Amino acid sequence: MRHPIFIRPARPDDSSAVEAMLARSYPELLPQDYDAEILNNVLPLITRAKPALMTCGTYFLAECAETEEVIGAGGWTDISPANGVSDDRRGHVRHVATRSDWVRRGVARRLIEVTLASAEAHGMERMSCMSTLTARGFYEALGFEDRGVVELSLAPGVHFPTVQMTRAL
Repeated sequence: MRHPIFIRPARPDDSSAVEAMLARSYPELLPQDYDAEILNNVLPLITRAKPALMTCGTYFLAECAETEEVIGAGGWTDISPANGVSDDRRGHVRHVATRSDWVRRGVARRLIEVTLASAEAHGMERMSCMSTLTARGFYEALGFEDRGVVELSLAPGVHFPTVQMTRAL
């Protein structure tokens, strides 16, 4: 049975629900593409809600309309997670994830559709994304082009292999 999905902007008081969703998603989905050593180092960092995203107005939550549980999150900013502010017409997809038991049910696709529409409404012409290796095919299916694997520095000495992806709006 398919449950309706509701998308809304994140609020600061959503942080614990987002962290619970991330903690359920990443440890189940990422081991197919990352070894245990990398995950031991990065999971404590990538399963945290980012306060700046929770208040930016362009980061969205997907909720199951019947239970109001957070089943996904994602959005965009004009600040790159790799190197700060970029040009004024490039947005950056940020911290997209779907709860593992909701994968392949349209949650991430709906979040990206809302994200891209929001970015375009704010004048963005291109979008960049630092995809996990696991989500590369998902982003390609949505029109993003693979620009190659890069190591994202999450903390001193903690590097996470990601895929730089871009697409026009």
